Amino acid sequence: MNVRQLVNVYICKTGDNHHHDSNLFKQYILNRETGLTNIQLDYGSYGKPYLKVPGWTNVQFNISHSGSYLVGAVAFDVYLGIDIEYISPIDFDCIEYFMNEKEIVRFNKLRKEEAKLHYFYTIWTLKEAYSKMIGMGLNMNLTEVSFTQENQQFKPSSGKLFCETMIVDHLYRLSLVSSKMVEINLVTINRNVLD
Repeated sequence: MNVRQLVNVYICKTGDNHHHDSNLFKQYILNRETGLTNIQLDYGSYGKPYLKVPGWTNVQFNISHSGSYLVGAVAFDVYLGIDIEYISPIDFDCIEYFMNEKEIVRFNKLRKEEAKLHYFYTIWTLKEAYSKMIGMGLNMNLTEVSFTQENQQFKPSSGKLFCETMIVDHLYRLSLVSSKMVEINLVTINRNVLD
């Protein structure tokens, strides 16, 4: 029997496209998940934050922001990365920098501009979430990881990963990649709690 860990994915609509207090958001979600009030962070060689509190080395977390949204996830004994992006028209000439050959073929088969736009942001957010999960951020060659679409669901080329992707507020693509299968619980945070 496969038991999935429940992972809370926190979503906060800030209403302000230019100011996000990501540090306060990190503190809030980590406090909510661990009960710790004195949250201390350290950073990996590529800038990925991790909890620097004795006895809490199994806590993994990640945050992202785009437009008027902050999102974050916290898990125990599961590596994870999360990304959110505002879906807006974009020049597709950049796909060769992050899509591999199979993904480009799939992209080019799409006829409608809207379908191409959604595929673009799905692949981008999955890859950025993956790179954040492994602690590299955009310091890695994104063409080295691949995601395929089967029956309206995206799956990583490596069977050892789990991914979930969804639309938020009709205008944003949110993706989470983790090292184990998880069950996602969406938690909406009122922006007033971050004041």
